[in-house]
Amino acid sequence: MSSLAIIIIIVLSATLIYVWAKCQSLQKEVHSKENKENELKKLALVLQNINAYFLLIDKDLVVCDTNYYSLNRLPVQVGGVTKRVGDLLHCRNAITAGECGQHEQCKLCCIRASIGKAFYKKASFKNLEASMKLLSKDETTVTPCDVSVSGTYLKIHGEDYMVLTVYNVTELKNAQRLLTIEREHSISADKLKSAFIANMSHEVRTPLNAIVGFSGLMVSASSEEERKMYADIIVENNERLLRLVNDIFDLSQIESGTVDFVYTEFDVNDLLRELDGIFKMKLNDSSVELICEAHVEPIMMYSERERIIQVLSNLLHNAMKFTTSGEIRFGCRLESTDEIYFFVSDTGIGIPEEEQKKIFSRFIKLDREMQGTGLGLTLSQTIIQNLGGNLELDSEINRGSTFSFVLPRVIKPELIYKVNRPYYSCKVYLKSVKSDFWGAVHLTVVRVIL
Repeated sequence: MSSLAIIIIIVLSATLIYVWAKCQSLQKEVHSKENKENELKKLALVLQNINAYFLLIDKDLVVCDTNYYSLNRLPVQVGGVTKRVGDLLHCRNAITAGECGQHEQCKLCCIRASIGKAFYKKASFKNLEASMKLLSKDETTVTPCDVSVSGTYLKIHGEDYMVLTVYNVTELKNAQRLLTIEREHSISADKLKSAFIANMSHEVRTPLNAIVGFSGLMVSASSEEERKMYADIIVENNERLLRLVNDIFDLSQIESGTVDFVYTEFDVNDLLRELDGIFKMKLNDSSVELICEAHVEPIMMYSERERIIQVLSNLLHNAMKFTTSGEIRFGCRLESTDEIYFFVSDTGIGIPEEEQKKIFSRFIKLDREMQGTGLGLTLSQTIIQNLGGNLELDSEINRGSTFSFVLPRVIKPELIYKVNRPYYSCKVYLKSVKSDFWGAVHLTVVRVIL
């Protein structure tokens, strides 16, 4: 009995040890499985948030595995991924041809060429930059993007594969393009600055030399007639220098949005008659006839009177410079109940068609020998645009030129101080709007520069 009891005890002990060992083994397997599942979950999270595509492809560019679906939160297709690269990424050429690689443009694709070369040489490539146009999944939107593609050659179970890593570098490329544009603008600005200083030096030096030179001669003049001649030359160059400084000052103020436009109501006919009296005195000894086409009935306007006079004066000065015979006409007419058409027309030498687009640029003078800064038309165009119009030119060689512009009869709030410049814009926001008995708008404004 004692031997049998010992045997039973031994068997039971062995059974318990076996069961305990089996439990331990099962527990380790469970822990191992849980660890593997956790690792897979971690890997899935990484692939979903890696911000880059990886594609495992074969020689035929068929995608064997990818994070495309997990990255875009899309369900993986039943049966696994069997699409080619272009089909998976909705390449526009692949969609058009019906299959990746069948479009005639596929032969020129640098990505396909690099992949084929890498498979042939059993090598890898890195950081291949290319511009792509991807079609959206619903095939309605084409999205341009820049990508950086790297490929790593692999040998798996005796078969050739390649892991493609595709990074979207569109934002980086856009930033680089903006930096390039800014650098070009900076270079252009430096060139304009140098040209401005050179032009200013020349334009200021000419009248200044005349003022200094003839001032010295006037002191040593032997007769009253000679002194008067020198004094007239000095006065003329004083006016020229002052006009240059005023033009530059006005232009810089308007473009920076710091100029004050004073809007008042006035009769346009009074404005034209005032200019007629001034310029007829200047043409007193000339063979050119000045004709003012004013209306008998008043044409009331609410705008910037002094700036309109400034523009018309610039245009009349130019007409006088380039017209040696014939006539100069200026005036206005009602274009509609809400707009007034102004014009200055001459029978001068005219402007060649190929030069007409240049004359509104700064310091552009078609005749270098003619006095002037080359700023008058630039300033005039800027003023007219701020008043809601645009300065136009109609000219023909040896037939004369006509400068014209149309302005609103009553300035509209939304047209005040809109300054168009390459990088900035200036607007004025209204604080209050009042109208008088005949409809003119009186504005109180607060300037904001954007």
